[in-house]
Amino acid sequence: MTESVQLITLAYRRRHPHSRAMYLVHAHLAPPAGGAGIPEGIAARVYASARPEERLMHVSLHSGMPPGAVLGLFLSLPNLAAAERTARAVCLRVLEGSAEFRGVTLLRCEAPLVAPYYELLLPDAGPSPTGD
Repeated sequence: MTESVQLITLAYRRRHPHSRAMYLVHAHLAPPAGGAGIPEGIAARVYASARPEERLMHVSLHSGMPPGAVLGLFLSLPNLAAAERTARAVCLRVLEGSAEFRGVTLLRCEAPLVAPYYELLLPDAGPSPTGD
């Protein structure tokens, strides 16, 4: 886990000490060879395949993202490492267990950097030296 993500997690937990954090994990997918594309039903299938203990709350498909598509998985787990591991496991369960998704490759599964959110946690230091 990166230092900035750890800081965000600590800030969230200070404000919400009795709730679990919600993590967004991006699963980057490559389409099968031959230009078939990513099947539209993949988000629903990933969501349906999650086990209750995996705490998958929502899945969205962002198609047209090079080289294929990105699934956004929202998980309510104790930490980012658990969320990334769980997202990977759920995606691989679907990709490896269904002929419909044969050839779709999971390239990586990781939390994206959401810069505007991080910037909100920084103290206001005034204008930048460049005037931006």
